[in-house]
Amino acid sequence: MSTGNKLRIIADVRESVDVKDYLREFGCEVVEEALAPADYVVAEDYAVERKTVHDFFRSVFDGRIFEQADRLVKAYKRACIVVEGDIAEALHYVQNPQVFWGAIARILAEHEISVIFTRDERHTAMFIRALAKKLQEEERKRVAAVYKPKVYTLRQRQLLILQALPKIGPERAEALLRKFGSVRRVFQASRRELLSVKGLGEKTVQAIIEVLDTKYPGIEQ
Repeated sequence: MSTGNKLRIIADVRESVDVKDYLREFGCEVVEEALAPADYVVAEDYAVERKTVHDFFRSVFDGRIFEQADRLVKAYKRACIVVEGDIAEALHYVQNPQVFWGAIARILAEHEISVIFTRDERHTAMFIRALAKKLQEEERKRVAAVYKPKVYTLRQRQLLILQALPKIGPERAEALLRKFGSVRRVFQASRRELLSVKGLGEKTVQAIIEVLDTKYPGIEQ
């Protein structure tokens, strides 16, 4: 159950800052931990995986989504996947939409995981809060995370390293690797080169450079 009158939600430390900020705005207590699997835990037996529309499509075509679904149901009794963004627009660019709907049918039939569509981060936070309210207040569930660490592929490790940089999520991490070819090359990129990557603005690039170039405070002089 939640502590006091606040709904308690455990969020992965790598998850969207915007969603977590909205949850706090909606009165939730957000506890950040390194979750594996899941992006959010709203009850001891219920986890939420969040994906942008584009990341969901990529994970369908490379098969990652089925591996993630399998890990979710092994760790939690119940789970759902939130797909965030304009699904109609995304489907417009897909050559065979049946592949997309077939993947959702497989996730539901084989793993009994619901797939929920939301418009943006704010609506994702609204849904997560509503789910937490149902489970914690009505079903009196406590909140606890289950840890089943994933064995990461080399590609996944490369993406995770870049996602530790400020304002870099899965999509931007992939864009950086596609542009520069390796993690080392990303770290060696100049300001001008970083600004040439689609989706990276001046503030984001400045934040990245600050992390990479600032001297560690514990270093001996």
